[in-house]
Amino acid sequence: MKIKSCGWRTLAHNLGRRSYGRARGSFNCGAHSKIKRRAHNERTHGIHDYMTHVSEAASLEAFRRKEVDPLLSAEALPENSSLIDFKAFAHDYPNKLAPLLAHLRPEFAEFFIEYYLLEKSQTFIGKTHGCIQTRVWQNLRIIEQSIGSMILIGTAPDAEIIRPILRKAKLETTPHGSLTDMIFAYAESRSYAIVAEKFHTPVPMIRKIFRPAIKRLLADKDVKAVAVGAYLRSITHQASLTGAGLGKRYLARLNRAKVFRFDAPPADNSPILSFGPVGHLQDTPWCMLEISSDHRMLQIAPALRDQGKKLFRKNPAQIFAPVTDDGELAFGYIFARCSRQPLVRGLLRVRGISEIASLCDGEGNFVQAVTVPHADIQEMMKKSNAPPLPVVHLQDFVEILTGPAARYCGTVTKMNASTDELTIEVSFPTGKKFIVTADPSCVKRLSNVPMLDRKFWGLRLS
Repeated sequence: MKIKSCGWRTLAHNLGRRSYGRARGSFNCGAHSKIKRRAHNERTHGIHDYMTHVSEAASLEAFRRKEVDPLLSAEALPENSSLIDFKAFAHDYPNKLAPLLAHLRPEFAEFFIEYYLLEKSQTFIGKTHGCIQTRVWQNLRIIEQSIGSMILIGTAPDAEIIRPILRKAKLETTPHGSLTDMIFAYAESRSYAIVAEKFHTPVPMIRKIFRPAIKRLLADKDVKAVAVGAYLRSITHQASLTGAGLGKRYLARLNRAKVFRFDAPPADNSPILSFGPVGHLQDTPWCMLEISSDHRMLQIAPALRDQGKKLFRKNPAQIFAPVTDDGELAFGYIFARCSRQPLVRGLLRVRGISEIASLCDGEGNFVQAVTVPHADIQEMMKKSNAPPLPVVHLQDFVEILTGPAARYCGTVTKMNASTDELTIEVSFPTGKKFIVTADPSCVKRLSNVPMLDRKFWGLRLS
């Protein structure tokens, strides 16, 4: 038996096996090793490669049917744009948006907040929700329509509102009873079986009544009819075909992605890089390192941070680079100090750092580094407007400022005494979690937020 899907054909028994990078069944030793080598060389990455393959196949098939412009993404298609600018609405009227989001499914509320309030990309949201980008876009369309319907007909519309709209659309009367009564019976039970039993009809018949009705209502020119169609679509989307609530496959997809780990590195625009427990340095003097004229500080800052991590490890150390507004060094030097001063010379391996200011003997051999008192560097720091490190304690509620998890908010669950790194836990209504390892300089403390009021979006809907 063969199955045709999205323009490609494959045996049903082997569907997805190659993409998952594994093979089952009885093979002789040589064939089995050949299949394993093929999977390894093709750089298969499990479920994500399978999802990417399905997405690309679907996009290719849509292109062949000439449904979309191949140069436009799903986010940019004009016919898929919303009548309401939800991004502006979320920022301008957060007090009106919060009650509407409370009536959405938890996963739908997460999609909306992450995309419109936290401004995360659909690709990132898809990876953290265990689905492809196309499914994220589809869910956002359903969410937009659901919120629009709540604005037009309310969060809990009654029969007096819906029945006249369905009569005007000529959908109220069905061979098995009133469509309005069926909608409210399903909204109360969330089960096709219970509705079918109440109206004495087979379960598939209820679905066959709902689906064409949704399609006709969403295509209607009356905006209220569209609102009723969006309402019906929102309560039946991914519903179980036999039981109550959501379908098993949909629930399994929600549980696929649970815990993700991210890093929050120091901000690139900070003139100070810190490594280890810098409180132990106290008044340790600073060494001076000269940067060659053809290198700007913005170019060598990433390499400086990476080399500093490898070089200093757990030793307390700091690097200070006072720069002007255009990214040039204010003095032509950067300053560095460490509890073990000889380690500072290792920064000469960074391309762009030419030499360290030092005293040499008559033969030009290194004797000692020229140092600057810590008090003088402190005065330079004040003039460079270097942001002070926030005072963060255990169980504080903070906003993450850098890295992939930027703009999310969570609770500090661990503080590393040797490296000063923070471990932040971001919790979601669906049970998903982010574990973020953050530098102290890349968080913002949100004060006076009770535990029950701590949300991953922070105070943006307050």
